[in-house]
Amino acid sequence: MRRHLFLIGALALMLCAPQAGLADGVGTHLASFLEVDAGARQVAMGGAFAGLGDDAMTVFYNPAGLTFVEGSEIHINNTTWAAGLSFQHLSYGFRHSYLRGVFAFSWSVMQMSPYDEKTEYYDPDSEFGIGIGDKVDAGDMAFGGSYCWEFGDGLSVGTTVRWYHLGMADAFCEGVCGDIGVLYETRFRNLRLGASVMNLGPQNRWARTGSDSGFGETYPMPTTYRVGASMRVFDVVTHRVVVTSEYKRTPDGGNRASAGAEYTFHKGNIYVFGRGGYRMNYDEEGLTLGLGLLFPTSEAAFRLDYAYVDLGNLDSESRFAITFIF
Repeated sequence: MRRHLFLIGALALMLCAPQAGLADGVGTHLASFLEVDAGARQVAMGGAFAGLGDDAMTVFYNPAGLTFVEGSEIHINNTTWAAGLSFQHLSYGFRHSYLRGVFAFSWSVMQMSPYDEKTEYYDPDSEFGIGIGDKVDAGDMAFGGSYCWEFGDGLSVGTTVRWYHLGMADAFCEGVCGDIGVLYETRFRNLRLGASVMNLGPQNRWARTGSDSGFGETYPMPTTYRVGASMRVFDVVTHRVVVTSEYKRTPDGGNRASAGAEYTFHKGNIYVFGRGGYRMNYDEEGLTLGLGLLFPTSEAAFRLDYAYVDLGNLDSESRFAITFIF
């Protein structure tokens, strides 16, 4: 046990180390869409999932959590944001009958509604649309492959390699980044301790920016550090309560924390979930709430999840997710 805690502590100490290539602040990193939390269940619990990780959506928080995927799982999540932004996340986690460990594939995309291109001749007071060009599309996407090694005594280590593509009009940026995480489950009330480093990768720059060289300035990746814990505080025949907490260090050097809980009511073939959480030191996000329904059969299960996030001055956010377990 001491050896396992040492491994988790070593990764957690990376939170205290200076981040190489740290930019000046918010908006000075590439691929910031990779920082957006995935999943309705996870977000409803405040996004505190690095220390829980018991479904395939954990690849967006801590890939070591894949160790709790027992068969195969497919998660599909859709999120609508303000300013015409939308996010979609998909994860597929599975065990192979002949290979050890747990595998996963993940996909994420950010889409923006087309907008009018404004040239250097743009006149906001013109009635004739002077300086307004054609409609411009913008969007980002990433595809990743993950693997989780399972060691004895409750320790697991996971990693993800991800390819990303950023696009805006004719400009684009492509590259590779990765994640690494550890998770340890103790024998006390299913207490789990986890840590992960997300979006590790080399600096990159945009191409076709219109400058003489055709390339823009170089920016670092949005490397994020997470340390979390979860514990089952109540568990009887029909009722269960799990609490989670997480500390996150953001790419701009900010320190954020979140906490959440999930209540499960189980009777016969009925599973109902109530979730809540709170995010601290975020610009706008605070209270999170959610509901879930699980419909099991003899060979598979189907789950629906909903999450509500209070975004303060940006109104609110709703998330919907579908999960297939087989």
